[in-house]
Amino acid sequence: MQINAPWKETLVVYGVLEPGLDTQFIRVSKAFQNNENGSLMAASVSDSLFADTLVVTLTNKTTGQVFTLVPAFKTYKEPGVFANDKNPIYILEKNFHGHVVQPNHLYEIEAKNPKTGYRVFAETKAMSYAVVSSPVTGGNSFLNMGENFNVALNTGLNSYFYDSKMDVFLSEWDIKNPSIVSRRKVRWNYLSDFVTNDPGKAVITKIPRLSFLQFLSSVCKIETNTRRHIDSIQIVFYGGNQQFFDFKSINEPSIGIVQKQTEYSNITNGYGLFAGRTEQWLYGIRAHNSLVGIIRTNEETKNLNFEF
Repeated sequence: MQINAPWKETLVVYGVLEPGLDTQFIRVSKAFQNNENGSLMAASVSDSLFADTLVVTLTNKTTGQVFTLVPAFKTYKEPGVFANDKNPIYILEKNFHGHVVQPNHLYEIEAKNPKTGYRVFAETKAMSYAVVSSPVTGGNSFLNMGENFNVALNTGLNSYFYDSKMDVFLSEWDIKNPSIVSRRKVRWNYLSDFVTNDPGKAVITKIPRLSFLQFLSSVCKIETNTRRHIDSIQIVFYGGNQQFFDFKSINEPSIGIVQKQTEYSNITNGYGLFAGRTEQWLYGIRAHNSLVGIIRTNEETKNLNFEF
């Protein structure tokens, strides 16, 4: 029985642009099939995955600038099913190309095989960064919470959704031996797939304070002699445009009986993703004494022995 369709040249492109970074990374590889050997054997051969004759360009269509990207082999790929003897990643580099991705500019990626004339391409608009006004701002280094934990920001241009995570750095010690202090970081994934769909506008969402207290309760054991202190907090916001959101949504694990998923690609003549994102960090945040007071008295956390 014939399982494979006739061979067809197919490229797979993955690139997510973030404005302002010195380096952007674009992965271009080949799709493959093998009539004689199994897929696992073919995947272990790097020639099955990479084409060495490609011309890859990134065009800023807002300004008309065209940049030729060359593969770099600096990124190591861990051992596994796929060949890892080489891992070419196409790079737009500030020091070499004299360009960094600009917010709200339209970009096109193109990969072409000059021997066959086969080409794939896609467009995306780069995002701009959001202006965060809550839970903390640049001029306010203390985190406090009322009954609700407010997240407020002016969304970046071309944005569609945001995720946000909070890293809490803890010190822990035993009152019988207080000179020995252990430190660790715990992460609260408090905002996922927050669709704004209103680029450049102010948006706000509320998360119950109880969720934070329950998070602390889940990562800290009740131990009579243990004392704890919140040393610092940092918050990261991840933003994505609609192409990024569509790809992410379609590729999330299915929770239903039917496991087959729709394939998503915005690469014309090929497969993959070309999209925009941002990543913003707020560092050096301290827990306000009133928040620590709530942690010390709330039923969810009072037995965790947090100190001011």
